[in-house]
Amino acid sequence: MTKTIGILTLAAGLTVFTLQGCGPKAGGESEEPAPGPEATGVVTLTPEAAETAGIETDSARVREFRPAVQASGTVAFNARRFVRVTPRVSGRLEKVLVFEGEKVRAGQELGMLYSPDLLAAQADYLQILGRAPAAGKAVETEDGKLYAALLESAENRLRLMGFEDADLAALGSARRALPLLALRSPLSGTVVESSATAGTAVEPGAPLWAVADLSALWVRVHVFEKDLAAVAPGAGAEIAVAAYPGRAFPGRLTLVGSVMDESTRTVDARVEAANPGGLLKPGMFAEVRIVSSRPESWLAVPETAVRTLAGKAVVFVPRGDGKTFGLREVRTGRSSGGFVEILAGLAEGEKVVTKGSFDVKAEMLKGSLEGEG
Repeated sequence: MTKTIGILTLAAGLTVFTLQGCGPKAGGESEEPAPGPEATGVVTLTPEAAETAGIETDSARVREFRPAVQASGTVAFNARRFVRVTPRVSGRLEKVLVFEGEKVRAGQELGMLYSPDLLAAQADYLQILGRAPAAGKAVETEDGKLYAALLESAENRLRLMGFEDADLAALGSARRALPLLALRSPLSGTVVESSATAGTAVEPGAPLWAVADLSALWVRVHVFEKDLAAVAPGAGAEIAVAAYPGRAFPGRLTLVGSVMDESTRTVDARVEAANPGGLLKPGMFAEVRIVSSRPESWLAVPETAVRTLAGKAVVFVPRGDGKTFGLREVRTGRSSGGFVEILAGLAEGEKVVTKGSFDVKAEMLKGSLEGEG
């Protein structure tokens, strides 16, 4: 029993000691630290600190913006400058003159095709050509009209098989069938695909080469439903790809689709971009910034005025002496062109610190730490 009373007495003594340690000091002083600048919301810079910070201010004003819409997409071939070269008649590919990756010009020969069907069509043409009316005989006669119709029909047949003006001219001049048909590129560009192999049999429509003009490309982007009202064909765009960080390629929005993808809530759109240096490659992933088609007005301040303190957006409002600044919490919205929208916390015309706001924040945090010491 005596032992139990002793333990209770010791516990009571510790309790009294603890309570005394937590109480106010003599003279009514408290151990609570004096509130620092962060708590009071006011900071005053020393003359030296103010000079170092180089304080500059600007007013919260209603400004006009054309906010940008962000969209992701993929760099693709420009379909208007992309073509697959295919034979129009069956035969055997005798020669392959150009291979994947090589640059070609419009009209350049890519390969040579041997075709029995084409040889037969040339023979028919030459036979009709040899029956030309005698010199001076009127073309308006029945024989003349028949000859002209047969010659035109034979010529059209050759064109359908792939003959061009140069081939017809050579055939008419030589008066003998051309053994091989030249397969030519219809545009200047780069051979981006090739399945042509010499000695293989080919059928009409078989894709042998794909030629693309890479100096102008498309970027196929996906615009979210919420952003549709802000974009329209003709809007400017900036394209960014991972291969060139910090670089923006200019483009223009040329098409906004008519159908929404219900699973992603996006609409396909198309941006056209010049690519003179060939830096953009089809297949690249791209982030596209599309400038809004309509201007909007917001109350805004420069981005340099807004700082983050304890997870909240704040600005510093100068007081009369130019060295004292009040802390003001604000609610921010959109960003555009180096400015931030102010939704709450500032009135139009109020000044805020822009240049030097970081120094003011640092001084406030420094003062708070000293107040806790």
